[in-house]
Amino acid sequence: MSRIILMAIMLAVTVAGCNRFPDLTIQVTANLLPDATDCSITAEQEAILLRGLYDFSAPPFDYFLTPKIESYLFDNSLETQAPQTNFQVTGFNVTIKLPDGSIPEFASGLPNPYFVTSSAVIPPSTELGGVSSGAAAAPVIPVAYRAALEGLRGTSGFDSIVIDVRATGSTSGGFTQTSPPFSWPIDFCDLCLAAICAAPDEAGCFPGQDGWSYCVSIEPPTP
Repeated sequence: MSRIILMAIMLAVTVAGCNRFPDLTIQVTANLLPDATDCSITAEQEAILLRGLYDFSAPPFDYFLTPKIESYLFDNSLETQAPQTNFQVTGFNVTIKLPDGSIPEFASGLPNPYFVTSSAVIPPSTELGGVSSGAAAAPVIPVAYRAALEGLRGTSGFDSIVIDVRATGSTSGGFTQTSPPFSWPIDFCDLCLAAICAAPDEAGCFPGQDGWSYCVSIEPPTP
């Protein structure tokens, strides 16, 4: 009898271990604003974006998100064992939605939802109940979707979309995690980010999106 009980306990521990950490242990909490001088981002910065912008008149581009990701995993390392709760982000599950919550269907070869790759490592918190943060970057709307979004703009009657983004990855201990959705609204426009530049390198970090201008002409300053 004791052997049966022991086997049952071992089975319960094994099954529970597959879902050891609930999804709320990893969350995308903001879209970070890249530094204008070098386009860098850090999890510690305070500058964030509040809403996206997609200019259809810009040269074709991948739309990037630079998310802040928070981990509520605790450092469970021992003197003889490395931390098992470092979180390795491998990418993001993305769903394009209309403002009314509906999920549009695109042509064959353009799935919705879909997955985009990324990479970031978030260390665990050193205090129980604490939070650690990391930053990542990902092309959440590949350029292949551009024509489909232009068509959607014309047929849906909406001048914006919302993308639901879920970070996914695994801990160094091998437990897979997916965050709750982070909803990011994006407005459509034409020529709203166009600029006359004095030099080609005056374009922003991500020309054509979120306030980053792109050059429609180059006019060097007169001597």
